[in-house]
Amino acid sequence: MINIPFYPDTIPIVFSSNDYSVPYMATNMQSIMENANQNKKYCFFVLYRDISGEYMNLLKKQIAIYNNFAIYFVNVSEYFNGVNFFTSRHITVEAYFRLLIPYLFVEYHKVLYLDGDMICCTDIASLYDINLENYLLAAVRDTGVSWYYSPEHSEKMKALYSVLLRLKKPDEYFCSAMCIFNIELFHKTISTDEILKLAASRDWHVHDQDVLNYLAEGKTLLLPYHWNLMITPNTNYLPEHLKNEYNTALERPNIIHYKPWNHDIYVTHFELFWKYATRTPFINTIIERMKSKELITNGYEPFDKRVISNIIHRKGIGLRFLLIDCIKAWLSRDKK
Repeated sequence: MINIPFYPDTIPIVFSSNDYSVPYMATNMQSIMENANQNKKYCFFVLYRDISGEYMNLLKKQIAIYNNFAIYFVNVSEYFNGVNFFTSRHITVEAYFRLLIPYLFVEYHKVLYLDGDMICCTDIASLYDINLENYLLAAVRDTGVSWYYSPEHSEKMKALYSVLLRLKKPDEYFCSAMCIFNIELFHKTISTDEILKLAASRDWHVHDQDVLNYLAEGKTLLLPYHWNLMITPNTNYLPEHLKNEYNTALERPNIIHYKPWNHDIYVTHFELFWKYATRTPFINTIIERMKSKELITNGYEPFDKRVISNIIHRKGIGLRFLLIDCIKAWLSRDKK
């Protein structure tokens, strides 16, 4: 068992990452730090198996500016040697690392997990403080649930959401990108070996998310969309009460789950990502990747050079953002 340090009166925030996703995770971390309560303590725990020493040092330097934050790297390779987990599309084996959280963080009452491709717009402590009594975890409905209500997507539902279709209440299928884990209750429910064997037992089409939905059916505290706002047009198919909740979250999100660097068109709230990205040591890496189209999948049109140019020169995203946030960030980032 890996020895995870216990920091009393500290909010544990866990990420799962590899070298490639570090720049986006760092942007999320920056948003968390800038919106945090200065009177509270936080610690980032990064589950990994192949993050370079150079990237670790850059992250440490980025976080060292904030006295109430710390970072700790956890190599979980030993748990995954010789074990094959189904991966597909853009999902890598790192997605399954979060299944270890209840067993690695045994001294914590609860732990917050976040995907790297998110931005936090508020103090994350208010999310962590949610009461989890009698619930295995807390999460937000996956917006893919909207396809459940759409006859046009019935075949896609059958292909991707096999677990969702087997739930007693399919519209309670949640997204695992943001989870608060009830550590003690998880230990009483399933062991480390059992959860890893379950994860490797079949080709879960939505990977670790299916595993967690399978385990936590009826034991999940469903939170409003503003705690994991996924930017998607599919919400048109949601029932009216969920559609209203989503639209409210769209106006004032607490956590945005999106990939602005992966689009050649405007994405709602994309300026927030770039605001925080410019304050990380990885901004040039993110832009260079966009230029080389490494993050553009086959389904996207070729990147518009003007869009990249606008991002580099901070154009078209608000005068205040251009004059205050970005210029300040660019002048100071090398000194940090």
